[in-house]
Amino acid sequence: MMNEEVTPSRNVVSQFFKRISQLYQLQLDRWTPHTKLRWAAAIGLVLLFLLRVFTKQGWYIVTYALGIYHLNLFIAFLTPKIDPALDLDDDQGPELPTKSNEEFRPFIRRLPEFKFWYAVSKSTIIGILCTFFEAFNVPVFWPILVMYFITLFCITMKRQIRHMIKYRYLPFTHSKPRYQAVPTEK
Repeated sequence: MMNEEVTPSRNVVSQFFKRISQLYQLQLDRWTPHTKLRWAAAIGLVLLFLLRVFTKQGWYIVTYALGIYHLNLFIAFLTPKIDPALDLDDDQGPELPTKSNEEFRPFIRRLPEFKFWYAVSKSTIIGILCTFFEAFNVPVFWPILVMYFITLFCITMKRQIRHMIKYRYLPFTHSKPRYQAVPTEK
């Protein structure tokens, strides 16, 4: 008898959260095809965060943590899902096809573009929210954080570029040839 009283209220609460989840997913689905608009909004959020940090003169640890997180997301975005360094078929290691008679293996990212955008946007919003709490405003000498981030960025990108050159893959599609379907005659 006690379960009967709890079930309707629990059911209403779960339906409410389910509906909120559906509305949230609907908004994400609407944003999906608008890649440039999504990234413009994400860059706008990052600029808003940086403006807030600059005007308030604090939250450098939050900024540093957000920068490191965005760098990790970017590296995952540039890395293939199946790492060719781990797929050793011969002595020299695997390579992407360079001739027409070799097997075609499309570049599949470890972190897809939409999930990359979503993680950047969500983390930036969390970073903005952190700037409203003094507990996250830890006093640090920020030039050291900037130099350390620049050093970390250069080392990480150098390693990633070497990996891209060694295994002959290009994670971007703007310079790759695009083939169009041949129109059929009726």
